[in-house]
Amino acid sequence: MAAAFSFVLVLLTAFTINRLAGRHGLLGSASVLPALMYALLVSGFLVVQRLNVVWMFNLFFLLAIERIWGIVIHGRKEGRSFDGALLVGIGSLVYVKGLYLYPLLLVVMGGLRVLTIRTFLASLMGVLLPFVLSAGYFFFVDRFMEFGVFIVFNLLSSTGQLSHNISTQIYLFFLGGIILVGIVNVFRFLPTQKIITRKLFRSVVWLTLLTFGACLTPFFSVELTPLIAIGPSMILAFWLDKMSKKIWQEVILWVFIGITIAVQIIHIG
Repeated sequence: MAAAFSFVLVLLTAFTINRLAGRHGLLGSASVLPALMYALLVSGFLVVQRLNVVWMFNLFFLLAIERIWGIVIHGRKEGRSFDGALLVGIGSLVYVKGLYLYPLLLVVMGGLRVLTIRTFLASLMGVLLPFVLSAGYFFFVDRFMEFGVFIVFNLLSSTGQLSHNISTQIYLFFLGGIILVGIVNVFRFLPTQKIITRKLFRSVVWLTLLTFGACLTPFFSVELTPLIAIGPSMILAFWLDKMSKKIWQEVILWVFIGITIAVQIIHIG
């Protein structure tokens, strides 16, 4: 049951990423590349594929990004900033350390040039509202102290780091290299893109770099892979989509698939 629920969360996340890329014209044509790349990026480490609260937070965070990106189409900067941060706050009730990732939403807003004092205050109210309501409930049932201890303990607790072997080190080196190449190619093609597309991709690159950085802190580890993979899936899909010779696109995809399967087999063994 847990494995099935985890699989459903992966599908929902991949579908949302694909919808984001298609709705905002990040690729030259309709494609399932973003969803495929996301599925491959989160498949290398079997430990990540188990049901985890990060998966649930990840979906809320992705929906929050969708609300923020919608500002460029629908406007309503303050309202959508509040909505996006509210989704992060709801997700953080499940995964408390998600509060540390709230600034990533501000970075996305900054990349779109919609971060102002008013939108910041709207987002701050949004992210705090679920915790204020929860605190009020636990105060009413006389369990406020337990709620406070739970929040503080989860915020300050360190996460056990994954002990890497030679296979995972090679795999991470491969991922880092191919994502770096993807970022370089994104900036190579950006001058030919629309202004709004440039802003979106800058926010995607910042999201990628900062989530990688967060993974190096004592508060996160490989558990953050579902969130880290959001940016690279769009970056790699854009790079592959821009390849003039489709044969190279297929070769890279098959190499990626082969290495992912090989790492899984090694882990199982």
